[in-house]
Amino acid sequence: MKYYDQHLHTFLSFDSNEQFENYLIHQPEFFVATDHFDLENSGTGFKDDIPDYHVLTKKLEELQETTATKLLRGIEIGVVPGQEQKIMDYLTAHPYDLKLLSIHQNGKFDYMDDRVLTMDKLTVVKTYFDQMLAVLEKFPDGHILTHFEYGLRRFDFTEKELEEHFEKELTAIFKKVIERDLAFEVNAKSFGKYQNAHLYRYGIPLYQSLGGKLFTLGSDAHVAEDYRLLFPEMSQLLKEFDVNQLVVFQGKERFLTELP
Repeated sequence: MKYYDQHLHTFLSFDSNEQFENYLIHQPEFFVATDHFDLENSGTGFKDDIPDYHVLTKKLEELQETTATKLLRGIEIGVVPGQEQKIMDYLTAHPYDLKLLSIHQNGKFDYMDDRVLTMDKLTVVKTYFDQMLAVLEKFPDGHILTHFEYGLRRFDFTEKELEEHFEKELTAIFKKVIERDLAFEVNAKSFGKYQNAHLYRYGIPLYQSLGGKLFTLGSDAHVAEDYRLLFPEMSQLLKEFDVNQLVVFQGKERFLTELP
């Protein structure tokens, strides 16, 4: 099995209009879209953004008749503390093959909102990491922890600042990721658009020093042109830390693959 993109979006996400068919032009062996699930999403006026499961199921059934690619169901779950049971009830009734675990907003604002620029950056990031740890402790589902530095994207942070101010928080987070057997994602948007490769250079060896071994690459594509975005560059970064395999998740099964 070759590694395939495990983080991308379609028209079933509130922030994408992309069609499944455009991704399938790449003819991957496996394909999984991970559309956004965010309850009371501050980014869309506190609406519940839930990808239509019926539309997803029908779409995959139709496409499976026309492609040799094995189609899987995926979802990116944004979690705010207090929402855990409601989300779990939904997931129990709507099974997925791949579940990404993300922290995007805290019930008041998204960590990418302009509002954070009026706030103290250390306070914002402390809030973000504290929320991430609380979610890892209380929300029991998921396969991959995505873009660990999402809450830092609107600020300039150096590796030294991350170490000085938040190594304690990140150590607790990574220990919980390892305890739960989740994977650590290297995210193409983080790596490229937001120029945070240096934060991964800090985070990856810290995660490894605690015993972390599971890694994934995700393009976080919202348009088909970004499928497998920056995979060669992100693979090279992982090789610098002697990472030679990635993990893919398919329901209760997982498989190790070579770096792309």
